[in-house]
Amino acid sequence: MKKILVVDDDKSIRLVLSTALTRSGFLVKTSATTAGFWSLLNDDNFDVMITDVGLPDGDTLDVLPKIQTLNPKMKIIVISAKSTLITAVRAEKKGAFYYFPKPFDLDELIGLVNKIFETSGLLDQKPLVEDENLVSDKPSLYESGPIIGKSKIMQDTYKIIARLIKSNITVLINGEIGTGKKLLAKSIHDLTFSDKKPFIKLNIKNFRIINEDLSFYLNDKNHNSVYINDIKNLDGGTIFIDQVCEGSQAEQYELLNFIENFNLINNQKSLKANTRIIATSKKDLIKLVEKGDFREDLYYKLNVMPIYLPSLRKRLEDLPSLINYFINTFNVKNNNKLSIDELSLNFLKTYHWPGNIQELRNLIERLSLSISNHKITVSDVKDHLKNSFEINENDENLTLENLIEKRISKLTSSFNDNSINMNVYDEFIRTVEKPLIENILNYTRGNQIKASSILGLNRNTLRKKISELGVTVRKVRKNSL
Repeated sequence: MKKILVVDDDKSIRLVLSTALTRSGFLVKTSATTAGFWSLLNDDNFDVMITDVGLPDGDTLDVLPKIQTLNPKMKIIVISAKSTLITAVRAEKKGAFYYFPKPFDLDELIGLVNKIFETSGLLDQKPLVEDENLVSDKPSLYESGPIIGKSKIMQDTYKIIARLIKSNITVLINGEIGTGKKLLAKSIHDLTFSDKKPFIKLNIKNFRIINEDLSFYLNDKNHNSVYINDIKNLDGGTIFIDQVCEGSQAEQYELLNFIENFNLINNQKSLKANTRIIATSKKDLIKLVEKGDFREDLYYKLNVMPIYLPSLRKRLEDLPSLINYFINTFNVKNNNKLSIDELSLNFLKTYHWPGNIQELRNLIERLSLSISNHKITVSDVKDHLKNSFEINENDENLTLENLIEKRISKLTSSFNDNSINMNVYDEFIRTVEKPLIENILNYTRGNQIKASSILGLNRNTLRKKISELGVTVRKVRKNSL
């Protein structure tokens, strides 16, 4: 039988994993401590080890290389409640076969174990080894900084970054304004290279062909000139290109030529992690390609490894961690003891956050400088967001879904103890349906057959809704010419 070792100081997790794996046909042994799993590893050969990071008598990641020396063929799956970017990176560096943040999907984990035994290629895979050029295991800003979050989409992002740090693959980071694209790019750079490697900040307007030999002139924000010959000599580092969506067709062409020549140079080097290109865009580039506003060939040159940073409203479960981080940051900066109450935190979860994490940071900074007491209250938050619930139709990120979300947020922020008696669903659907039907009927000049076809409704259903909603039907004849 295939043997699995499960290590976790949480008895319930050991029980759940042991039961699920045993039912899947595996022979399972468990341990709650570092000392316990060493005893088991010395007495038996296991095919897979599933282990937590933080145990009562030690950190498992610290001894992962030693475990692999003892049993090089054993695959190690790391699970951790410390769901930070640095944990994912450490697990990757130390040679873990896979990393699962807690809470994990049990079916996904069991599926991975089954796949290990089903796929011979995985069994032959060599364990990952340390690279002295990678980030050290000491805690850094990435463990408690803005690149944090326990939401599934952020955990998936950590996994991608952990895989990226041993390559020079081109990365395209997509996301709305204020989601942290620049910070993520710098994080990837810092986790991949030593401090001495350059992080060259550019935008699409910085690329200019000098002559027919395709020599390039780059000018970063500090007016430092970088030529193609200089790039040939770069031994690691990152060329960061911000907002590629804002380039003209001519600028896109020049960037495309640069990337093609850059790739030729970079691919000739034998180092594990050479110079990398990271680009960002606040707009959906594939939509720009479809409209003819962005070169398709350039899109595919950039979109080698896409990373999508979600808007803050899509990951509200991360809001408390971000708020606490910014409060602690400004407490240190301003020598303050600011905190936030539960009501304020719940109120902020109803906000739309069009400016995303940057807007949240600005809000906490304003509050830290303006309020006289040490506790952020709902009234403090409302005072600073009093105009923010208004809909700005010029917002480039505004969609129908955004509009609805804003209205629902405004509605729920006004709830009180009597709200439980409200028929919120029916009232909201009625509010949406009436203007929709009225506008379609106006478009069809009162023709209900045509309107029902556009709406996708049965004609009798449309008539019923017209009556129930009190929709006014104005039949308008076309003027004869």
